[in-house]
Amino acid sequence: MLMNNFIYLSELSPQQVKEYRQGVSEAFPKLTLMSPTSLKYFPRVESYFPQFQYYLISDRAEVIGFMNTVPFHFSGPISELSDNGWDWMLAKGITDYEQNIEPNYLGGLQIIIRKEFQSQGFSKKIISYAKQVIKNSRFNNLVIPIRPTKKFEYPSMSMDDYMSLKSENKIFDPWIRTHIKSGAEVIKVCNNAMNIKGDIPFWESILETSIITSGKYLPYGALNFAVINVENNVGEYREPNIWIKYD
Repeated sequence: MLMNNFIYLSELSPQQVKEYRQGVSEAFPKLTLMSPTSLKYFPRVESYFPQFQYYLISDRAEVIGFMNTVPFHFSGPISELSDNGWDWMLAKGITDYEQNIEPNYLGGLQIIIRKEFQSQGFSKKIISYAKQVIKNSRFNNLVIPIRPTKKFEYPSMSMDDYMSLKSENKIFDPWIRTHIKSGAEVIKVCNNAMNIKGDIPFWESILETSIITSGKYLPYGALNFAVINVENNVGEYREPNIWIKYD
């Protein structure tokens, strides 16, 4: 039986850090891992906010899963959270900290369960833990720009339409379904949650093929098409996510 033992980033052993890093690299497609916003700011999340990174550890001292979060300040109506979603929230948390702006929201950057522990209900335990953190904290809400797990199967479909998909009378996407069952409220779609631009060599490395003509290309695991302009030597990917909140 695996225990519910949560620890912080600073408490991880070298082996557990390795498992954490491996969990991140295995959870996302190559394109997502190349996000310039993530590459620029994420190391500072770990440096500035080690107490807001939560790791679920088994009784064999293995990392089962984890949740990375970033505190930030937001004073507008929650319906006006940025359409730039994940990128905006990550950059906001870092710049707020560096400018000594007091945070009032906790933002969920990612919840990952390592492959060997998936489909055992651990994501719900991590969500439950995060809700308890909010309950005992100074933060107004926990908000997360979630990346639905099956959207990549429907790259041509808008996120608004995808959210409405049903299967056997229930929400089709398992990640949306998990959050709703855990008490989350959907706020809105953020259509440019992750923005990635690059030149043709960059996109050829992502697509692992030569690019001769302009048009739409689908990177592995992407939720949307990348639009590439050969003449201007540029391509852009705009990933839609869904803002949700836990009070």
